[in-house]
Amino acid sequence: MNTKKLSIFILLLAFAGISTANAGDKTVKFRTENMRCGGCAGKIKKAVTALDGVSEVSANLELRVVTIAYDDQKVNSDQLKTAIVEAKFTAEDYDPNEVIARTISFKANQIGCGGCVAKVKKNIGAETGVISVDVDLPTKEVKVEYDANKLSAKEIKKDFQKFDYTVVRYWANEKVKYASFNLEQLDESKVADVEGKLTKEKGVLDVTVNGKTKTVAIAYNGETFTEEALENIKKVQ
Repeated sequence: MNTKKLSIFILLLAFAGISTANAGDKTVKFRTENMRCGGCAGKIKKAVTALDGVSEVSANLELRVVTIAYDDQKVNSDQLKTAIVEAKFTAEDYDPNEVIARTISFKANQIGCGGCVAKVKKNIGAETGVISVDVDLPTKEVKVEYDANKLSAKEIKKDFQKFDYTVVRYWANEKVKYASFNLEQLDESKVADVEGKLTKEKGVLDVTVNGKTKTVAIAYNGETFTEEALENIKKVQ
């Protein structure tokens, strides 16, 4: 066999090997509406990975979608779906074009009048994926219904900063307290570090650090997070 023919033969073998290696690689996604926490995701992952041929399982809790990478030479999507159902979770085929309606509430301490309410509704309501915006002036709660296939809760929270609002998650619970304050010496390049550090504080439920306005908004458990701890947080730069 001459050199040219040998080279072609080797290339064909290599191509055949690649095709064989990738032939069984598939990915499927299922909607699992009763998957509400990391514990639920862990149970689903355990059930699915028990099947031979599953290489990876990931869960999006906001979408409530499970993504599974598998070898279809060893297992099929129906078997994967059955494993999820047998673990006591729903499993429907995921459609990336369907509307997945979710609702989230934020505490917006900057709201003080009807004009503020109109401002929030106009700005947040204009975001792609937002279905509706309701504002309760007495509690300063902003309830947003949105399509999780187009927008995430994290993105919505960040959208408030476009018009200089700094908000945190809102819970209708008497134990949850809220505070906002300025960090005048805050270095805008350190926002992620400061936010990460504050989030780890015991009793803190949610934190937003706005580098533009140097404002911090915080939601915390009033029974486990003391006023002294709050004052110490205000010293963090």
